[in-house]
Amino acid sequence: MNPMSSVWRWAMASNERAVANARAAATECSRLRVERVEVQLYVERFGQSSVEATTEAAATAR
Repeated sequence: MNPMSSVWRWAMASNERAVANARAAATECSRLRVERVEVQLYVERFGQSSVEATTEAAATAR
């Protein structure tokens, strides 16, 4: 067996694994970004409805 062919196979396998790792990391980062935006939107909506309910309750209590 030619030593260069084994080095070449190792290099190709290493590169394929690096690409797979990068793809997995990018997917995880995207998932976390979407989750963060969803939570932010939920908190904003909850905060608005909470403020509106508090304001309405204060107005009717007067």
